[in-house]
Formats: sequence, C-alpha cells, structure tokens
Amino acid sequence: MRFKKDERIPLENGEMIVLAELGEGGQGEVYMVSYNKNSYAFKYYKEITSEDFKINLANNINRGRPSKDFLWPLKLIELSDKHIGYLMELRPNDYVSFISYLNGKNSFKDLTTMISFCIELCISFKSLHEMGFSYQDLNDGSFFFKPETGDLLICDNDNVTADKKNLGILGKMRYMAPEIVRGDKLKDGSIQMPDIHSDRFSLAIILFMTLCLANPFEGERLKKYDVVDEKCEYEMYGADPVFIYHKTNSSNRPIRGYHTSVLKRWPYLPSYIKEAFHRTFVDGLIDRENERTTELEWIKLLTMYRDELISCSCGHEFIWGFKENKQNLLCPYCNKPRKEVAVLTMNKRRIILEPGKRLYAYHVDKYSSSYNEVCGEVIQNKNNPAIWGIKMNVDGKIQLKDSKGNVKEINGNGVIPIIKDLKLRFENDTIGEIK
Repeated sequence: MRFKKDERIPLENGEMIVLAELGEGGQGEVYMVSYNKNSYAFKYYKEITSEDFKINLANNINRGRPSKDFLWPLKLIELSDKHIGYLMELRPNDYVSFISYLNGKNSFKDLTTMISFCIELCISFKSLHEMGFSYQDLNDGSFFFKPETGDLLICDNDNVTADKKNLGILGKMRYMAPEIVRGDKLKDGSIQMPDIHSDRFSLAIILFMTLCLANPFEGERLKKYDVVDEKCEYEMYGADPVFIYHKTNSSNRPIRGYHTSVLKRWPYLPSYIKEAFHRTFVDGLIDRENERTTELEWIKLLTMYRDELISCSCGHEFIWGFKENKQNLLCPYCNKPRKEVAVLTMNKRRIILEPGKRLYAYHVDKYSSSYNEVCGEVIQNKNNPAIWGIKMNVDGKIQLKDSKGNVKEINGNGVIPIIKDLKLRFENDTIGEIK
C-alpha cells in the first residue's frame, strides 16, 4: 500500500494525515504525517511483520531511547490491514547523511568537529549497550550529522533488540563482523547472530571510514576480482579479511592512485588510534570478546586526539605528538614550523590552548561522563588579540595561583588568563597547570 498526500488514516484514538512522502527502503516507506496536531515521520512496513518483531518494537518504545542521538520509535501504529508502522520525530533539515560525507557531497567543518562526531557515536553506542541492546545493523545509512557541529542522529532503530537476540537482520556485508558474514556456529550448533561484540567491530569500521574515508579491508586484494559480487564480499569481509594496515601482512595495502584518501589520512593519525584499529581488525578477528576496542576505550582515545590538536595558518589541524616517538615540529601539510602554544595539564590530560579550543566536562571532573559537554573555550581579548584566556562555565569558584605565588579567585563563569606556570584549582579539587 502506498499512501497519498492528504490521505487520512483512521486510528483507534484519532487519525493521521499524510503530508508528504519522505523516502522508501527495503523494509518500508516513510511519510511525514500530522497526528494530534504535531508533525512526525511515519514508517510503514510493506510486508506484514512477525509477532516477535512487533513485540520487540513495542518493548523498545516502552523502554525509551538510549540517548538523545537516537531517532527512536515513539508510538506503534497498527493498521486495519494487519500491517504496522511507527511514529518518530522528524529529522531536522540541517542534518545530512553520513553517505553524503563518504561520497564527498558534504564534509565536517574541521577535524575537531569530525572527532567530536566520532566521540558522540561511541557515547551513543555505549548507552545502547549498557541498556542491554545491540544495534545489529550498523552501516553507512544509519547516521546523520550536522557539518558545522558534528551533532549526530542515529536512525533505523526498529531492528535494535536485546543483546544475543535476533529478528533475522544481519546487516550489510561491508560493515558486518566476519563471524556474522561467515555464519559461524556456536558450541550448541546454533548460528552466531549479531550482538554487542559484532556491534563493536562494525563501530570500528564506521570510525575508520570517518577518519580515513576508506573501508579497512579494501586494498590490493580488490584487483583479483573482476566485479565486487557476493563471492568477493564473502572472501574479503568474512572468510579471509586482511586489514589494509596489518603490521605483518602487507598483501592488502591501499592501492596508490585509487585509495587516495586513506593514503593521505592514515599517516597523520596518532599512534594510539592506529593501535586501536589494528587491535580490533587483527587481534579482534580471533578474540572477539576481549580484543575489540570498547566504546569507552574509543572515547578515551578520541578525546585525547581532540585535546592535542593544533591548527596551522594553512588551515589544517594536526596532532602535537605527545605520545609519539617524535613530536610534529612541522605542519605535515605545508611544512611550516609548528607554532608555540600553551598547554593545560589537568586530570592527567594535556590540552593544547589556542583560540577556539574547548574544555569539556571530563577535563574539570575526572568522574564526568559528559565527553561533549563544553565548559570552557579559549578566547582572544577584543582590544588586544594577543591576549588569550579561557572563558569558563562551571559551578563554584576557581582559584588561580601565578608563578610568584599570588593567589586570587574568579567566578565559575569568569575568564582564566593564559599565563605560563599558572596553577588552577576548581571547587571539586581538580588541579590544573598551564605550561
């Protein structure tokens, strides 16, 4: 059944009015509708769904969304023809699809924004998994983002179900964990279905594609296939996946002149990000439960990456290199000498301080899990741009002590001057120092 504009759909407690068709996928059609004087997106399933699927959807609606980033089902709609659908919030117009980023139509404002998107993605899946859910079908069509801020929306949540339970959806081959592609058998003879551990493998693929604009298993081995068909995909992603930057197996390196983006981007990733990918895509093939980087591990690594970014006058951002064997003294893009900036050390973290750099809740509170909640930003004096400070937004007072031992307090919404050897103390006893 296809609904027409202005068609009225009678329901048990009112009616929906179809305003426009928004799209169509394999499972169903999506419409903009009016219901109880509010506008929603309505997903209608083309085929009659199983009772298990319907019960799972109803349970998800009752439990509520794991975080604000999920376009979660809000209301189950049962129609007289025994088909079902559900209402969800409309996606705002300023969000664009992740696919449009992969094909070059849209991009993130800068590297900091891209990393913030990755962090938010990990936060969202950490929340999902902590609720006992697994997504089971992570792929490039699951996400939307704001190019200017990196804000995230996760869609297609109707297949989310309790971990280790499956409703028949396995996912897209390029994003599936190898054991799901192969259909590995468990000790009891049953087939391995998607779960939290396969989610983590798929999440790492999405993160790699975000940071490198390439699939981590597509390299030289593509040359042996005339066409990327089901047989090719089964071998590359299931039977014998080889990470393109495997430390000891170089048989599947990126193809020069073809995989340009990953060849440009991979060398400039921090070593700890590279190690996390290698661990997941190499060791995680064997030990799926212990060697696949968890959401919290990714969050810690990605926030470290964001903290140590420094910008160049050429417009690029690159890492300072705190964890590297050799720090980046030159911009890797234009070879200009790296500018000298102040570094704030706080809660065992080092944050490069330059105009626009933000502090987050986890910086001033080591127990905070608010990894994208801004609580400070480096600003320049309007009358003298050479004078920098950190405009704060925290509770309580902040104690400042300069190199001469002079002490003063400022309000939590005041400005911390960026002065070498300045020591900071927050009311929660967090201590920082600017070097």
